Amino acid sequence: MAGRIGVILRVTGGGLRSHDAATGLPLPDDPPRQEPSVTSNVGQNYPYTSETEADRAARIAKLVAERDGLQATLDEQAEPVDDNDRWWVWKCPTKGDPGLLHVAGYSREKHALVVVCDGTCGKTFLR
Repeated sequence: MAGRIGVILRVTGGGLRSHDAATGLPLPDDPPRQEPSVTSNVGQNYPYTSETEADRAARIAKLVAERDGLQATLDEQAEPVDDNDRWWVWKCPTKGDPGLLHVAGYSREKHALVVVCDGTCGKTFLR
């Protein structure tokens, strides 16, 4: 074995390492594993764009005026936002909904933003 680099030893399980990768990726001879689903209700996706504070406030005011019960939901779920010049906007995760999610406040219960969809679903989400 002298002079050979990267020798795979059977005592290490036949791999270059003696354990699974930290990423949990299966070894090639392992049966396929189903990935666990995300259990958090806080969205894990990247922002789509951003909007000014004036645009955000106007959009939320319009949605509150158009949707029965939205103000009560936001009062229950969200604290008012602080002074920021710009806010992130996300695409709605509801299948078939072309809407965007706009920041309506800070969550009272989680370290997250409460966002409202301006599309057809009209739901609130945490981001």
